[in-house]
Amino acid sequence: MKFTVKKAQLLPLLTRVNNIIEKKSTQKIRTHILINATQGQLELVGFDHEIKISGTLEAVVEVSGSTTVTSHKLFDVIRLLDNDAEIIFTLDANTLNIVSDHGQFHLATIAADEYPLPDAYHFDEQLQVPAPMLVGLFYRVKFSMGVNDVRHYLNGLLLHFTEENLIAASTDGHRLSIAEEHNPSEIVDKKVILPRKTVQEVSLWLGDKDGSVTINLSATHIQFIHNTVEITSTLINADYPAYETVIPETAETLMIIPKEPLKQALNRAKILTSEYGMGVSLMFSSWRLDLSTKNMDNESTEESLDINYEGKNIKTAFNINYLLNIIDVIDNENLTFSLQDSHSSCLIYDADKKNARYIVMPMNI
Repeated sequence: MKFTVKKAQLLPLLTRVNNIIEKKSTQKIRTHILINATQGQLELVGFDHEIKISGTLEAVVEVSGSTTVTSHKLFDVIRLLDNDAEIIFTLDANTLNIVSDHGQFHLATIAADEYPLPDAYHFDEQLQVPAPMLVGLFYRVKFSMGVNDVRHYLNGLLLHFTEENLIAASTDGHRLSIAEEHNPSEIVDKKVILPRKTVQEVSLWLGDKDGSVTINLSATHIQFIHNTVEITSTLINADYPAYETVIPETAETLMIIPKEPLKQALNRAKILTSEYGMGVSLMFSSWRLDLSTKNMDNESTEESLDINYEGKNIKTAFNINYLLNIIDVIDNENLTFSLQDSHSSCLIYDADKKNARYIVMPMNI
């Protein structure tokens, strides 16, 4: 095997594939990336039990062939070369030789036929989605996915196809995020749960892309295709909680709160909180919001904001980080809070863009 490729062409695809490869594994082959060189084309493949990423790029291939090499070592070598570097790869027995203007690198390989590729995928349904729309859906809700929750289905993101909308939802049991866009397909009455890692990788990959993404679906897998790159992932096999049932009714009197002053006040209050006590007390009264925090060292802070609200006094408390996460994904200069009483969940949304809603449960502090 012998081929030549430019760093500027190789690094973006190598970065995508390398992201999912394990750095340490009891099976050494699991730390490797598969390289296939054929006439005029180079293919990179990575697989980690849950996700498979593959893609192709142009290359000058003198001798076709395949091999595997430690992904993170290859990535580190390539990323540290000059941006305009032209790189020559040659396979010699069990060694991959990498030559550039800066010198030579010699990496150990394992035969390509030992690489643990998954069985062929078969898909039942397909749809086309604009890349910015998909990334936007994920962006507005992914922050509230669970992390290492024993309820494994919470460690992912729900895609719900209804007759009118494509809905994305996530919850960790303490908060719920829901965003929706028009359903561009004929797929209806379908729910699939994407693993957390898949959501993160697709978001990174498509974050700066235009054009359409092809999505293929089966009962067990989902596949995203954009240009010459494919990401295929297992789906979480579980029933997602009925998120629709926990959305609170909108209160008769809404609270309109300026976003930036609230964000700054919350960040200041956060200084005196700890990992185990991230709560902030909120006192809503006519035209005023009082925020306060207190920690185990008896340190405290109090602050007031002017808000647009003419209703009954309501005192409650929420996790500061949960509120800050929501603030970061809402563009409006004002936030709309809907709160029935001191013990109810709070509904938060952008009054100008009602295609995303956030529900936060109160804390006892």
